[in-house]
Amino acid sequence: MPNCANCGAPMHAGDHGVLVCGHCGSLDEGAAVYGVETLGASAVACPQCGAMLDDARIEGLPVRHCPSCQGVLVEMKHFAPLSDAVRARARKGAPLPRRQQPGDRVLTCPLCRQAMLGHLFGGPGNIVLDTCERCGVNWLDPGELQRIAQAP
Repeated sequence: MPNCANCGAPMHAGDHGVLVCGHCGSLDEGAAVYGVETLGASAVACPQCGAMLDDARIEGLPVRHCPSCQGVLVEMKHFAPLSDAVRARARKGAPLPRRQQPGDRVLTCPLCRQAMLGHLFGGPGNIVLDTCERCGVNWLDPGELQRIAQAP
């Protein structure tokens, strides 16, 4: 079995043949609980891996998506509707442990180039959400949107 791209732990076969990480609960790339509709390249670089983000839609809502690491940049005004939409389609699983703590790292906002604030997300998924208040955007690391969607 392959290892998880997010944390390196071994993957195992879950429901319906989907590979699941036993440590962090991440799903293999083909198992996303949402579809990404790519609209074209943007002029914004990924704060996680540096690849250029694509302008895209998830559940009809505008986002910027990294085709390399699968992270998602979403405007704050679209964050709650996006979370609700992907949660409505996902199968719920067991709560997962948090993969990082606030302050473990500092990302640079891809729009204003200032430091983003990493904070505990008060909703489902047990994640650290990276936010730029100046630009009104949130960054979801690879797998975090799935964690929000599948959290009980």
